[in-house]
Amino acid sequence: MKKLNNKIIIITGAAGGIGFCTAEMFAKAGATVILTDINSKSLLKAKKKLKESYKNIQKNVELVAGKIIKRFKKIDVLINNAGIGYTGELVDTSYETWKKLIDVNFWGVLNMTYTFLPHMIKEQKGSIVNVSTGQAFFRLPTWGAYASVKLAMACFSEVLYYEIKKHNIDVTTVYPFMVDTGFYDEAEPETLAGKISMRLVPYYSMKPESVAKILFESASKTRKVERVSFLNDIAYYGRVVPYFSDTISRIANYVLTKGKED
Repeated sequence: MKKLNNKIIIITGAAGGIGFCTAEMFAKAGATVILTDINSKSLLKAKKKLKESYKNIQKNVELVAGKIIKRFKKIDVLINNAGIGYTGELVDTSYETWKKLIDVNFWGVLNMTYTFLPHMIKEQKGSIVNVSTGQAFFRLPTWGAYASVKLAMACFSEVLYYEIKKHNIDVTTVYPFMVDTGFYDEAEPETLAGKISMRLVPYYSMKPESVAKILFESASKTRKVERVSFLNDIAYYGRVVPYFSDTISRIANYVLTKGKED
């Protein structure tokens, strides 16, 4: 979008990391940004930090969707960024963990989409950006539950792209590579190699500002998919190369699950 002064942007998971950086970019460009996050305290801090520089930040701690529409009359861009991480072997993944992952990473996106999509259809314009993960291509052992849910959400997003194109609404599915945020703080690898890999995240992962820029630009582009990193490209195209994905999974299984105590 060349002009954002009159645009209404909703960003989920906006209290920190990628979401906060994205909100900052939209606010700086002149858009009205509605911040949403499950952590209300962090959300209020984010709002305060942004409002020190920009006058067009709104918080969405208590407002429901109907009140948002009533107040702003429209929604131009919905960015479904919120998500939680998890690492663990599938046989050790509890039903409760599956439910939490599905509630946040899958139903969260569907709920937001189905809430605001009718208003976009009515206006015959809008943009939806859904954030998946590069794990959808790598599908590594110990990340199976997380990748499965994110992959399901990505399928929903990519199909939605075709189905609502007739309403002049764009849908972009973004697949970030590993990003240096607090997202991986909840990950608890059970092997030494896994723990070391988490410690080294700041050194081999992307910066949240870099991914935020992609989300910001996705709101005006018409690309169906953003794979973000060349490493995701390798994993994506590597799935058609004989033994490539199998080799990566075998190595990951050896490194991330070897030595676990019974």
